Amino acid sequence: MRLLAAVTLALSLTLPVTAQDEPAWPEYTVSNDLSALPEPVRKTRDALIAAALSGDIEALRPIVKAQQHPPTVSYGGPDDAVDYLKTYSADGQGIENLAIMLELLNAPYAVFDSASDDPSYVWPYLAVVEDLSALTPKQKLDAYRILTAEQFQELVDLEAWYYWRIYIGKDGEWQAFVAGD
Repeated sequence: MRLLAAVTLALSLTLPVTAQDEPAWPEYTVSNDLSALPEPVRKTRDALIAAALSGDIEALRPIVKAQQHPPTVSYGGPDDAVDYLKTYSADGQGIENLAIMLELLNAPYAVFDSASDDPSYVWPYLAVVEDLSALTPKQKLDAYRILTAEQFQELVDLEAWYYWRIYIGKDGEWQAFVAGD
C-alpha cells in the first residue's frame, strides 16, 4: 500500500501543472477619468506632474520625504530614490526620467487588484496587461504614445511590460517608479 501511495505521489509531481493551478492575475480596470481617482491618489499624481514639469529632479525629494516609505525606483533598493533617478537618467540630471514620468502620468491608468481593499493605481495601464501581443488598435495607439515601435515589439517578445511604470496606493503613497521586472 505504501508503494502504491509513493508511486501515485511521484506521478502527481511529474504531471504538468494545469492552468487551474496557476494563480489568477489580479483584476484591474482601465480609465482615463481623473475625477474617478481617490483624492489622495489625485493629489500625489498632481504633485508628481508638478515636480516633473519643474525640470528639476530635486522637486521629487519633498514628495519622497513626506511619505512613510520611499518609492521603489530599482529592485536593488537604492538608499536615495531621487539620487538614483538622477544618476540613472541618460542626461545625468534626471530630466529624462522626469519626462518619462510626465508621459506616463498623462496616459490612461489601471486600478490594479481592483477587487481588493488595497488596490494600486498604475500608469500606464499597459503595465498590467497580461498579453501585450493581443492589444487592440486603440491600446496599441496608447503604447505608441509612450514607446517606439521597436521598444513595443521588444516588450511583446518578452511577454511583459518591462518599461517604466508608476504605482500609487489608494492612500496616496507613491509606491514605485520602476523599469524592468
